[in-house]
Amino acid sequence: MKQTFKTTKMITLGLFTFCVMGLSNTTFAVVKTDSPAELKFIGKVNNNPVFLLSLHNDEAGAYFVSIKDESSNVFYSEKLEGADLSRRYQLDIDQADLTAPGFGVSIEVTSAKTHKTTVYKISSQTSVTQNIVVAKL
Repeated sequence: MKQTFKTTKMITLGLFTFCVMGLSNTTFAVVKTDSPAELKFIGKVNNNPVFLLSLHNDEAGAYFVSIKDESSNVFYSEKLEGADLSRRYQLDIDQADLTAPGFGVSIEVTSAKTHKTTVYKISSQTSVTQNIVVAKL
């Protein structure tokens, strides 16, 4: 009788494990491939903002980078070729211009292969936070 219960338990446990492992979806951590370009603000040099553009492409390819103002006037343009590229861009902008309400600079990255364009708009946000704290003494 004990042997029958042991065998039944083992079969039930085996079927349960098989069902759980067989019916669950396996997910793996993958790199996001829909947008290979990334733009970050990395600091200031001589009070001018510096941005880092990283292109996370596995295969060598060509990309066109252009920096434009809000009126679509091109300040700078270049063609980048290779795999896993990164470039730093320092913009010659005063602090007063950067915080002005009508300020806007955009960086456009276009793939020569797919003609897909990614646009990054650079603007400044200023916020004032006031916290009132009540404490029992």
